[in-house]
Amino acid sequence: MIPDRFAPFVPLSTPRLDLVALTLAHAPAVFAYASDPEISRLVDWPRHETLADSRRFVARSLVGYAQGGHYEWGLVRRTDQAFLGTCGFGQIDVARRVADVGYVLAKPYWGQGYATEAVAAVLQFGFVQLGLRLIEAQAFPENAASLGVMAKLGLCYRETKLVPDATTGASRPMSVWQLGREQWAGRSERAS
Repeated sequence: MIPDRFAPFVPLSTPRLDLVALTLAHAPAVFAYASDPEISRLVDWPRHETLADSRRFVARSLVGYAQGGHYEWGLVRRTDQAFLGTCGFGQIDVARRVADVGYVLAKPYWGQGYATEAVAAVLQFGFVQLGLRLIEAQAFPENAASLGVMAKLGLCYRETKLVPDATTGASRPMSVWQLGREQWAGRSERAS
């Protein structure tokens, strides 16, 4: 079933996280990780050079929420309200019912299962609320942690393609993984 229109943006929750709409108050926390050179070498978007870059990123999300069809969640740890990062759909091809999911966490929160938890909630939203038939994710091959998240959630490797580096413009290999609705539903039923 393809929805007649986009489902509204809604907050999501997991056992440890609240996935919330971004606000301008989140911009300093976004800047803290988006300006980190170690993180910027692992993502396909340019490093944020100033707090204004992070404010623009959040402002684009605010416009997207107002227009509909924008799904970018801020990840907030429930125990202390720490802002960990973001997770959401970058591109949605409505006609093909395909979307790509992306996620990024600040370094202090790496290796604790937060990305896996958040992406699982976003996958469920995509398949159930948006009626997607396929969700893709991409990571540079050296980003072993991100590849591990994809594997844990049942995404399967599809291909490696060349993409321009956000800083240098030189070509870099990017691994593309995917999960179909049927595979996701089968995994969800086995986990119940």
